[in-house]
Amino acid sequence: MKQLIAISVLLLSTTAFAADESGGSRERPGAGEKGVFLTGKVGGIVPFGGMGPNVIGGIDLGYALQNGLAFGVAADYAAPKQSGTESDTRVTGGTYTWHLTQQMLQVMPFVMFRIKSMGTLVPYVGIGPRIYMLQSFVRSNEGTPSFQETRETSTRIGVGVPIGLELKAGPGAVIGELLLQYGGIKHLATGNSNTGAASLSLGYRLMF
Repeated sequence: MKQLIAISVLLLSTTAFAADESGGSRERPGAGEKGVFLTGKVGGIVPFGGMGPNVIGGIDLGYALQNGLAFGVAADYAAPKQSGTESDTRVTGGTYTWHLTQQMLQVMPFVMFRIKSMGTLVPYVGIGPRIYMLQSFVRSNEGTPSFQETRETSTRIGVGVPIGLELKAGPGAVIGELLLQYGGIKHLATGNSNTGAASLSLGYRLMF
């Protein structure tokens, strides 16, 4: 008798849990479902062009289809820095120091594919053109000689490849994302450099 009661309680509990999960998935899509999504993320960026590591933050807005395809637009911002010393016989002492701040506002329309066959884990990969809105600030570093701050602006086109993983949590999913990107820079301050970089970010993706 006790075993029969225990089995009955276990069956009822399992049924209630399944019903709750089924109802919850209709109200809160989470990872692996379709619909409009909004993502906020923050992380670190390591440029390949000689600039130092920096913080990067951004948002994504898009729509995910049932077949795994998704389309959207991503926007993020970073401001990596670089300092150095140059030799020049025209200045007092023969050398001067400089400090560069490269502000980068980037917008990227993208298409991505989400692998939805793993349940609560959803790997994804995407690609898209990156529009770089760049502003360089160059000033003299501490010490002498000093020079007036200069700035340059430009808009360039590059490419970005996000590779990530969604983990269902609450009304959406926690995400971890590696973004590989590349684009050109033609500024007097940087020379013919590039915006090549790798960034690793954590965030949260809401699906409606």
